[in-house]
Amino acid sequence: MLDTIFPPRRAANLAASLWATAGATAVIGAVLPHGAGVRIAGWLGLGAAALVVAALWRWRGDRLSRPVQFFVSLAAVAAVGGAVAMAHGVPTAFAATLVYVPVTVYAAGFYPDRALVVYLVFLVATSAAALFTVGVPGAPATWGAVVLTTVSVAGCIRALEHALGRAANTDPLTGLMNRRALEPLLERELARCSRLGHPLCVAVIDLDGFKHVNDTLGHHGGDRLLVAVTRSWRSALRTFDVLARSGGDEFLLVLPSTSAAAASIVLRRLQRVHDQRFSAGIAQAAPGSTSAALLRTADAACYDAKRRGRGRTVVAGDRVVDDRDRFRSPALAVVRRSS
Repeated sequence: MLDTIFPPRRAANLAASLWATAGATAVIGAVLPHGAGVRIAGWLGLGAAALVVAALWRWRGDRLSRPVQFFVSLAAVAAVGGAVAMAHGVPTAFAATLVYVPVTVYAAGFYPDRALVVYLVFLVATSAAALFTVGVPGAPATWGAVVLTTVSVAGCIRALEHALGRAANTDPLTGLMNRRALEPLLERELARCSRLGHPLCVAVIDLDGFKHVNDTLGHHGGDRLLVAVTRSWRSALRTFDVLARSGGDEFLLVLPSTSAAAASIVLRRLQRVHDQRFSAGIAQAAPGSTSAALLRTADAACYDAKRRGRGRTVVAGDRVVDDRDRFRSPALAVVRRSS
């Protein structure tokens, strides 16, 4: 969902803008010429209510829980049905259905799939109740158009939202998640392992000599190396271990239910599955550890490993695992052979 990309404050501002659009539409529909039979007072009341909600959402929308936001959206759908009913007997009822669009835009962007389905079913039912009883010729056909339009809008936004989510959370070269996506996952794993009483380790891995590969074979050669290393490492990890690319030649590894000693063995295994040497730092979670603090500790240990001569793994707390003699051939030759 877009709430993984939008900060809560920005999402609240977007919702406020959509509510303001709906309110302005109702007010404009009341003051412009529209024909006899429209209950102007009702439209003005609904428009004023929508503008008040827009102001409240801008003020405190980022503090509202997701269920509260969802029920407010359902109330908005019901209000649009009421606006259609207030246009009894005149074609203005058709214009009122346009307000479904901004409400659907927010629902499709910020609610999970199941909630979105409930929202759309509610919209279909309430719009049918309003349009089939409004008494305007062509209202049932309008209902069909409203349903197709809102469902299509919701589907397009949801598809774009999934694509944006993948782009924001995935490294395009290796297909690994990036640091942005890893940090909330690490928080969840910390909570889970703490609840179960299991250890958890994080490793920061930095490829040694990667700049030389780029300088010698160009960035395409460096990219091939990153892809090959990623493929080899993935094959040596458990399904629930999480490997991410932080950027450049740096990787992050989350090892749930793994002690520092076991994590050192995992890093030695990664050193064996590919000839590219690396330096790594391991940090084991302690009670009360946060993802940010754990990553900082592992990063400092990795820096210490590089300072001590590279090709090493350092466990935070100064325990060093030296793997410099485990390499069969330099990474540069491996990239040349595969190119």
